[in-house]
Formats: sequence, C-alpha cells, structure tokens
Amino acid sequence: LTMVRDKSGTPLTITVPSPEGPVKANVWRCQVGRTPLYLLDCDHEENNPAARAITAQLYGGDHETRVRQEVMLGMGGVMVMQALNIHPTTYHMNEGHAAFMTLQRIKDVMHEQQLSFDHALESVKAGSVFTTHTPVPAGNDMFEPGLVDRYFRNYCNEVGISFDRLLRLGRQNPDDIHEPFCMTVLAL
Repeated sequence: LTMVRDKSGTPLTITVPSPEGPVKANVWRCQVGRTPLYLLDCDHEENNPAARAITAQLYGGDHETRVRQEVMLGMGGVMVMQALNIHPTTYHMNEGHAAFMTLQRIKDVMHEQQLSFDHALESVKAGSVFTTHTPVPAGNDMFEPGLVDRYFRNYCNEVGISFDRLLRLGRQNPDDIHEPFCMTVLAL
C-alpha cells in the first residue's frame, strides 16, 4: 500500500464538496496482482473530525454517514480517475454505493462537452454498467429527500435542474413524492 504522489512528490489529494465545506481525501494505491486498486482516505489534516471519520469504518454510522461515504466513493472516485489522468470508457458500479459517480460524470460531461443535462445523462448511461449481488431490499441504500437535498441542492443549481428532477432519478416511481431516494435506482 503506497500513498499516491503527484509529479512533484506531494501526496495526491482530491477535494469533494460537502454542506460543511470541502472534504479532502488522500489517495492510496494497492497493487493487487496486475490491477491497481485506489483507496480514498479522509483522515486528512485539513478536515474537521467528522470529515476525517468518513472513511474510518465501512458501513458504519447513520444515514448521513452513509451519504457522506457514498459521495466520497462515487464522486470522489471519478475525481481520482481524473487526477490520475485515467479515462475509462466504461464505469462499473458494483451495488448502488458508488451511484453518485453518475452525477459527477454528468456534471463533468456537461462542462467538457457543453451539453445539456439530458444529453449528458444519455452519454453517461451509455458508458455505465451496474451489477448487484445483494438483490434484496436491505441491500439498497435509501435516503430521505431532506438528506439528499442537504448534499445535492448546490449540485442541482450547478447543473441547472430542479431538485425534484434529481429525486426522480432515484425513485422507482418518479411521481411518488413520498418515496425515498434509492441508490440502486439511481445506478440503474
């Protein structure tokens, strides 16, 4: 396990937006045979104690902790690929935990290619694959709209969509305002 460094030897970090302010994560590389595995570590000196704990325990904490972890995994994962100058043609989500990567990719495609949200969404769909090994309700993270709003209201403003439009992407029945936001539905 080695810390990833930039060309100047400085530890590579990414910064992910959060309602409490930016969260920094160090990037570590674990070589598994011929495959590099990149890990994010929020135990960064510039983070507050709550942010430092995001990556401290897998599946730990309450719903807010889970959202924070899944934002770091999904959106932060895309940022790591960009920082490493790795440009996958296809992104794979194993379970819904990394599904927020689709939102980061949509935002990036909009910016890079000057596309509308809808066109960027179609582009990201074409380059995304989803698999699950836990096809039971307990294996699908669901979040109340208020919690999603806390973490994605600014995102909606940045990409020019309503918050309702975002919620619809994570609901089996997009018209059911009482249905929580489901990560598996977003991934699909």
